[in-house]
Amino acid sequence: MTAPSSDQENLVHARAIAIGLDLSPTCLPGVISNSALLAHYAKLVEQHTLPDTCEPAYEYIP
Repeated sequence: MTAPSSDQENLVHARAIAIGLDLSPTCLPGVISNSALLAHYAKLVEQHTLPDTCEPAYEYIP
């Protein structure tokens, strides 16, 4: 794992403070890594376009 940048650390700390989360320094690298992974997945979802003809799924049945 690469060393987190101070910008990433500052952002994670700010998010933790905003939601009232006491973030242990030992957890910081994992939180930063998972945040980057989630940002990657969010970007993939945002890039996927759906046609206007798609009907919404009103009920989820596994």
